[in-house]
Amino acid sequence: MTQEELINKIDTIASDFLLLSREELDIPTAGKLLNQLDAIGEIAGKLAWKPILSIKAAISDILEKLIIDAISDKETSFNLLEKGLSLLQETAQSLSTTGSYPEEELSIFVADVQKLTGYEEKRDEAKEEIKEKKSTPSPMTSIPSIQDEGLVRDFINEGLEYIEEIEVNILNLEQNPKDTEIINSIFRPFHSIKGVAGFLNLSEIRDLAHSLENLLDKARNGVLPVTPAVIDVILDGADTLKTMIKDLSATLEGKPITHEPLDIESLMENIASLEEMQVKPKKIGEILLETGAIDEETLEEALEITREQPGKKVGEALIEKGVATPKQVAQALRQQTEQMAEASTIRVDTRKLDDLIDMVGELVIAHSIIRQDIAHQLSSDRNLMRDIAQLTRITASLQQTSTSLRMVPIKQTFQRMSRLVRDLARNKGKNIRVEMVGEETEIDRHMVDEIYNPLVHMVRNSVDHGIETPEEREAVGKPPRGTIELKAYHRGGNIVIEISDDGRGLDRQKILEKAIRLGRVHAGEDLSDDEIYRLIFLPGFSTAEKVTDVSGRGVGMDVVKKAVEKLRGKIDIKSTPGKGVTFITSFPLTMAIIDGMIVRVGGQRYILPTTAIRQALRPSEEQYTNVVGKGEMINVMGNLMPLLRLSDVFGIQTEKKMPWEAITIVVEAEGRMKCLLVDEILGKTEVVIKSLGEALKKVRGIAGGAILGDGQIGLILDVEGLFYLAESQL
Repeated sequence: MTQEELINKIDTIASDFLLLSREELDIPTAGKLLNQLDAIGEIAGKLAWKPILSIKAAISDILEKLIIDAISDKETSFNLLEKGLSLLQETAQSLSTTGSYPEEELSIFVADVQKLTGYEEKRDEAKEEIKEKKSTPSPMTSIPSIQDEGLVRDFINEGLEYIEEIEVNILNLEQNPKDTEIINSIFRPFHSIKGVAGFLNLSEIRDLAHSLENLLDKARNGVLPVTPAVIDVILDGADTLKTMIKDLSATLEGKPITHEPLDIESLMENIASLEEMQVKPKKIGEILLETGAIDEETLEEALEITREQPGKKVGEALIEKGVATPKQVAQALRQQTEQMAEASTIRVDTRKLDDLIDMVGELVIAHSIIRQDIAHQLSSDRNLMRDIAQLTRITASLQQTSTSLRMVPIKQTFQRMSRLVRDLARNKGKNIRVEMVGEETEIDRHMVDEIYNPLVHMVRNSVDHGIETPEEREAVGKPPRGTIELKAYHRGGNIVIEISDDGRGLDRQKILEKAIRLGRVHAGEDLSDDEIYRLIFLPGFSTAEKVTDVSGRGVGMDVVKKAVEKLRGKIDIKSTPGKGVTFITSFPLTMAIIDGMIVRVGGQRYILPTTAIRQALRPSEEQYTNVVGKGEMINVMGNLMPLLRLSDVFGIQTEKKMPWEAITIVVEAEGRMKCLLVDEILGKTEVVIKSLGEALKKVRGIAGGAILGDGQIGLILDVEGLFYLAESQL
């Protein structure tokens, strides 16, 4: 970073400030100014421009005191800020041209700030203080009196989001320790936490975040190598910050803090010791040499010129000799100092987003009703029909766009799984790597939290039961390091998530024996592999020989099944003994809209989700049979399938009694297929799902309701629930 670039940054912040009125200097604006000042301070520190650091520190103190409402004289504060920024410009320009600075003006300014805020300039003695202090565990006790509770609550929510972002990115850094983009993505959240904690006078949170930020700053500038020790201390720091922020939340709620005191001082010592593990940043000549722009002989000649002419730089010498182009030198400079810029985003209250999507859903329903009413008119205006067609296109586009607003990449969820695997594997003495495929696949944000628990249970089982220890793997000819693959992709109107491992696989015989012992299966019963594997979803079912702190109680997979069903999804298992197991879960892309087939039974209409439909047919009399002990059956392509009459399940009078007079729809749930008998298929539609309220929420066979094109209500069928109702009536 050159002196000219620093001067430009100072000019920018000064210009921005001069455009503000006193009323516009609110907390967000002050926060932005503080972040800009921090950036200026970092550059000034590298240039060893101490006067700039002194002015920057004094201006920052005014802003911080204004934010926490510790200064009553706002007029004087604003005038001092103007004076300080002007002095900052003057000092930077003077240092650049003459090497001197206006010492008297600086002293007067610092004295004025001290009189206003009680500010005293302090030198950085963090390392000396750490060495002098005895490493004694201490809890976070310095929570100040809350000036603005709403601001603190916002900080708690955002702080925990930042920590989650850090946790997932640090695992990416472990795989790619030289990726500066990842380092920057970790640096920024720490910087934000430090800034806001400083506003709120949360000194312990601010100091720890600042230390971690400094560590990462050295890493991104190539001064500090990213080693496993650095990864561990950043993770420890993130965990400690999370605990401190949660302690702050507990204090606000008046709840006691029950965990052991945090050993913050030891953590700070570890950070300080790691900062000493520095490597020299690559020089311009080295970078050009590595990229092949120059050879060693040319570099040595250029270095000789710089020794003879002390003011000349290597890049200049190479350009003058004509052995390197200005573009090559500029690229080398960027590689040496490049810092990734933050993406432009905007925060939106999720409630507003949900309201928007709900209103778009209502618009879709209203549009459908209008279109159907016009279609029923005997004489339709051609222009009106054209306008309705245009409205249809706009409504469909608006619906698609608004639905996409709810969609978020599954990457963050996968990365949280990576952290879980890392910790569990370390505790179990296993060596496991995580591979992620399709992490950019998007999923409804409402489903993110819902699918987290089932994914956790499946990953835990893979780590605890599936993947063997390194010694066991080597004994059977496998590499000592196991693999868990997380895979996501879209298929039709669903998102499919696969979790697979290369471990032992499921023991078919062991599962069957346990099921017989528990009375869940009769001895001699002919079951397919799929049916046997699905037994692990039964409540209390476990083949683990011993209960561990991770799994073995027989509740995990039961939880998985219930969570998947709650999201209208399904789960399948594929397993090969000695090769591993794959859990395949499938969920609808969004919880708000569903593709369905409208069917009529008697005078009632129902919506059958298309994801459950396999085929529709009108069977002949020869295809219908009645099997003793099993009831009515339909022969579909050589397979006998049970016949399920919707009229019998819901007690509806129907005009078509015999299957060859009506329509049979083959539907699937839980790996089983049955034939659903309906009077008529009215058509395919996309409907907005509506809740039926708490009273009807748990009714078997009904998943919800929807408003159809004629304004009437249609019930959405739950195929698995229908299977249960039909079987319970036998």
